[in-house]
Amino acid sequence: MAKQRQAGTAATESWFDRLSPVRQDALLIGLMYVLLLLLFNEIIFKDLVFSSGADTAAAEAWNRAITHISETEHVEPLWIPYIFGGMPLFGSMILPRQVDYFYSGILVPVSKVLFFNAQMHWMILPFLMMGIGMFYLARHFRFSKGASFLAAVTMMLNPYAVGLPETGHGSKLIVLSIIPWLLFAVVKLFEHRSLLWCGILALITGTLLLNRHPQIAFYGLMAIGLYFVYELVLDIRQQPGAIPKKAILFVLALGIGFGMYAYHYFPVNEYAEYSIRGSGGVAGGSGLDYSYATNWSFHPFEMLNYINPSFFGLSFFGDKIDQYWGWMPFTNSTVTVGVVPLFLGILGLSYKRTRFVWYLIVLAVLMLFMSFGKHLPVIFNLMFNFVPHFKQFRTPVMVLHLMPVVFGILAASGYTFLSELLGRKEGDAAVLRKRLTVVLAVIAGLFLLGLVLNGVAESILSGFLFQKEGESSRAAEQLRTVRFQIFWQGYIWVSVIGCAAIGLVIAALRRKVAPSVLTAGLVALTILDLWVLDQKYINPQPASTVTEHFRSDATIAQLQAQSEKEVFRVFPAGQMDGENFMMYHHLQSVEGYCPAKLKIYQDVRDSCFSRGTMAAFNMLNVRYLVGQQEGQDGSVHTVVQANPGALPRAWFVDSTILTASMAQTFSILNSPGFNPATTAIVEKSVPVRPGHTGAGPVQIVKYSSREIVLHAETPREALMVLSEIYYPAGWTAAIDGRETEIYKTNHILRSVVVPAGGHEIVFRFDPPAYAKGFAMTNISWGLTVLLMAAGGVMTYAARRKKNGSGGEAGTPA
Repeated sequence: MAKQRQAGTAATESWFDRLSPVRQDALLIGLMYVLLLLLFNEIIFKDLVFSSGADTAAAEAWNRAITHISETEHVEPLWIPYIFGGMPLFGSMILPRQVDYFYSGILVPVSKVLFFNAQMHWMILPFLMMGIGMFYLARHFRFSKGASFLAAVTMMLNPYAVGLPETGHGSKLIVLSIIPWLLFAVVKLFEHRSLLWCGILALITGTLLLNRHPQIAFYGLMAIGLYFVYELVLDIRQQPGAIPKKAILFVLALGIGFGMYAYHYFPVNEYAEYSIRGSGGVAGGSGLDYSYATNWSFHPFEMLNYINPSFFGLSFFGDKIDQYWGWMPFTNSTVTVGVVPLFLGILGLSYKRTRFVWYLIVLAVLMLFMSFGKHLPVIFNLMFNFVPHFKQFRTPVMVLHLMPVVFGILAASGYTFLSELLGRKEGDAAVLRKRLTVVLAVIAGLFLLGLVLNGVAESILSGFLFQKEGESSRAAEQLRTVRFQIFWQGYIWVSVIGCAAIGLVIAALRRKVAPSVLTAGLVALTILDLWVLDQKYINPQPASTVTEHFRSDATIAQLQAQSEKEVFRVFPAGQMDGENFMMYHHLQSVEGYCPAKLKIYQDVRDSCFSRGTMAAFNMLNVRYLVGQQEGQDGSVHTVVQANPGALPRAWFVDSTILTASMAQTFSILNSPGFNPATTAIVEKSVPVRPGHTGAGPVQIVKYSSREIVLHAETPREALMVLSEIYYPAGWTAAIDGRETEIYKTNHILRSVVVPAGGHEIVFRFDPPAYAKGFAMTNISWGLTVLLMAAGGVMTYAARRKKNGSGGEAGTPA
């Protein structure tokens, strides 16, 4: 009988089951790799790019500016003079040294090989990282290889992530891809409680933080923080003795991981105090304004997108028609997880609520309420008002990037429930089979009814759907047909996929199809469903289209030639500098694009630029107003208008006005009688007597991004204004080698008191936080390597001892 059972088992084994576990893993990971090669085939094999505009173009301008400063000045670029009159480089979350030694130093070179050295290889790597991370996270919870692969595909092919490269959100994508690994390291640490996994968690935490998207990193850390609390609560009842070691190792790993982040954190956090995302401090900011921070709040009704991804329309990058009609200002992607993962996830929630599944339920509820933002602010307002740094984030819907992690594991759980049910007596599956038959009949009936009554459905639904809040009725009328068709196509597709998935499960429960066919079918349907939507977000373009945005002409070339001889700024009118056009051409501009500009600069833009206050443009050394004009032949060319009132980069004033408030400062700045050439507005008393200085022009001896050397002569002690942005966290001034105080002037500029006579005045940018952070980061990397090495040795020794003692116990006396 035993021999017969063994023979029967061997007969039902598939070729995959007969492979070794290592080969099974390699095959499934290889399949993920092949899927990505097919999905991004033009990006990889034709060396195209995901997009050429928006953040992609802006990032190209930043890279070009950084390279220019490095090559011409031979210094580490820390201050960028080409945008908003000048700002710290780390205000854009960019720093000159690469300290992400693991991801950028090891994984990215590997991705060059994997993706044939394609230009965008680094943006495809995260998808493979997601898939492998989700696969091993699911395997940790003893899910089968098929269920784990389903979890991997759910995350790897999720359209909400696939839409990121087209909008240029590479750092967001990279950080998102690390989150499954972060969860995997935490569950491993809590299971083994070893120094090895403590070191691995530190490594992954540091890598997560160093990839320059604090908001997604925050959500990942929030997820493992919640898991830590969840585990401790359960351990109080089940194994209280494990709590201290878990807590110590967890805190140690996060502490070292944050230490690795110091190179970014110290200068960026210091900058935050002065930026529009600041949390108080000298700039007087208090984080983002609530209405601005909650603009992209996910309305509870938009959860219908999880059923039909196109319920509220689908908008794509570059669309001329606003097909989206939800509550957000606009969106270039849709929040969904796929029909099959949603279906299996519901089964997992209903029938297989394990310890980790309960955690995922809590996490999903928390994320949904956070995403609702201003629409249902029960949780969001608490976090906005009380959680450190949370006010610096915008776009509440962004937290839903983690939902595929939740539904990937839930889908694996639901699939596992089905597999277990198939292993029982046929009668045990009868109840579920009957319920699913009813669901299938309802979906199929609605589908057929909809096909017959398509026109009636459009007429009824258009009466209360497909119109965006604040949209004119005339505009909505024109868009309703387009939006209905998008909704209807999604409805048909979801119905077909849903019926196919449920029908396949019913057939398996009736023992009409083998479990292996069920697995392959569900995986295939998941891939097909997500793939069709993913294709809409992949629109490859030649790399040359990026530089097309920055095409120069004779006017730009003339400005560039002039900028090499003298220092001045330009004001690009309209939308001309939305992609940092001036920065790309190394022209100093008072405009540009950066989501975290200096608070004092935003104040001037809001109060002075918006009113056309010429005194503000004059004091900022704006010599030219630059715009674009369309010629008779349809070509667009650059036009320039000189500003005769532009002041030089530095000058002496005859008098000062001491103000007590920002309102008073701007009242004077915007007044018709204010002349920045003779009067300076200061917020602190300056030890200079008013009167005509009689000083000559200030000579610029040297001008570079981090050092400005001036020569000035004045017959009497006077205040010299420098038309450079006031930023005390790094800029210092010295007169003849002796440090002197820098005064905040005209709300945005700098000034120093110059004694009578001729003097050399030197301004240098060398923020202490930068060097301090770099040192701490490298120390933390060293601690991580030591921790992993020590943990590896201890783990190896423990296993060897265990195997040795086991061998001795089994040896006959």
